[in-house]
Amino acid sequence: MTKVEPILLIGAGGHCKSCIDVLSIQDNYQAVGIVDKKVSTVNKVLGIRVIGTDSDLELLIHKFTNVLIAVGQIKSPDLRIKLFQSAKLLGASFPVVLSPTAQIAKSAMIAEGTICFHQTIINASANVGKNCIINNKALIEHDTQIGSHCHISTGALVNGGVFVEDGCFIGSGAIIHEGVKVGAGSVIGAGIVVKEDVPSRTLLR
Repeated sequence: MTKVEPILLIGAGGHCKSCIDVLSIQDNYQAVGIVDKKVSTVNKVLGIRVIGTDSDLELLIHKFTNVLIAVGQIKSPDLRIKLFQSAKLLGASFPVVLSPTAQIAKSAMIAEGTICFHQTIINASANVGKNCIINNKALIEHDTQIGSHCHISTGALVNGGVFVEDGCFIGSGAIIHEGVKVGAGSVIGAGIVVKEDVPSRTLLR
């Protein structure tokens, strides 16, 4: 029988709801509480209590080692990166969280702190970096490299041999053609079709 381990969520917004939903139907981790910013008025998210603020993080990580960053990412990865790095310095462990409906190839590699939502597909020899969001029904094809702190949004199609550098956002329904390189910190808007390399920190809408 699989041992269920507690996991602490950082962030109590809309993305937190999606994270809790995935955690509620898989067998490895159970959400035990949420850490939110001091000015927040949120007490619970889908029945999971807010049990502390940023100032309580060190104590809570000492109690619950496993952590998931539950803050979303659209315009910038900066907050997710900051929270990930801060929790890491305090000794947090960042498991990979997978929806039971995600399809992950045996030869694919997924780094710490990444969450794969419902019906995502990560195909052969693809690599996904740290602290990423692979959202519902996203496809990452064979031999593709996704850097750390990226959000591959709902229904995005990232084709074979693509290289997405750190801190990128790929919007809902976007299509990245085979072999394309998307430079660090770029934002690809919903439904955009990318056929050529994208320089770092580019905004495509």
